[in-house]
Amino acid sequence: MRKQVNGKSVKLWLSANDTYNWAHRACKSWPCSQLSDNRVFVELYDGDLVDLAINGKMTDCDGNELNAIVQDFLK
Repeated sequence: MRKQVNGKSVKLWLSANDTYNWAHRACKSWPCSQLSDNRVFVELYDGDLVDLAINGKMTDCDGNELNAIVQDFLK
């Protein structure tokens, strides 16, 4: 995991290993994860989603899962 904070902008890079481990945590697993074992890049500005790429491509994913993984990695 790599995180870059610049004022109100936050960029988060998650490796395939990061997302797999997050989705398969003991007592906190995400059984139908769309993000597990994928590389994820997220850019937020003032809390709003600005950019999202999964495996280097612009794509949609489950918003609840995205919110949960971003929140956990930004703690």
